[in-house]
Amino acid sequence: METRIDEIAERIYRLSTFLPGAGQSGFTFNLTLISLFFTLIANDALAAVQKQPIKSHIELNPGQEELITVPSNEAMEIGWATTQAHKCTMHCVEATDKSGGYEYKIATDLGASMKYRPVEGRIIIEYKNKADHPVTIDVYKVTRTCDAEACTFVKDDEKTRWLVFKVDEFTSIETSKDKSYSVISGVTTAGKEFTVKVVWWTDNDVHPFTCHKTIKDYLAKKTPKANYAPYILSGGVVKGSTGGNEIILKNIDTCVPKAPHFGVPQENVY
Repeated sequence: METRIDEIAERIYRLSTFLPGAGQSGFTFNLTLISLFFTLIANDALAAVQKQPIKSHIELNPGQEELITVPSNEAMEIGWATTQAHKCTMHCVEATDKSGGYEYKIATDLGASMKYRPVEGRIIIEYKNKADHPVTIDVYKVTRTCDAEACTFVKDDEKTRWLVFKVDEFTSIETSKDKSYSVISGVTTAGKEFTVKVVWWTDNDVHPFTCHKTIKDYLAKKTPKANYAPYILSGGVVKGSTGGNEIILKNIDTCVPKAPHFGVPQENVY
């Protein structure tokens, strides 16, 4: 994805299709909700993360704005953190991408990070104090080092498209030692055999999904497929992988059994 916000927005939309009565025409997302995901990314990632200062101790009075310009020809993850003694009790700092094109906005209490794409060799970010009291922030560049086994074959910036497996029956599953990915084989409800390499996590192994355990139990206990089909496995397929020898599915947003009414356009079904 071009930015982390693109990825999160796509995943929130995909999740919405599973809600009763929700669909593309009836779903809207707000960036306040997305900012919560950024806070989680900034604070919960367990990979090696390095923060290189860009500008520190920026003092902002209520309503005051500060423009930060970073020369770069490559996409860069940039974050900020509030450091003043009086902690925020609201989304007191709003960051807006002013580089050109769509102006993404994110606002949080403590801080967040986002991947920015430069325009004409520079990234420009506006930080604005939305609180009724002064705030102080540090702005920094984020560099992540991935130690997950899945990182040997998948990259964070690979482009993806939404793909859903409607599984009629699982035939095998092999999971990596660190549980970061599984190789799953089975048959879809349309009778199509598949093998997919599913990435569960890369820079955060406290992942909400334990689907690999459930699927392994199905196979170990020889669970009748009627007890779980159609099983929905939904995520972002790495573009180009479906044309090769293996399919790589990452950014998993849904893995649930017995979901016959999962909403998805046919072009996004494997």
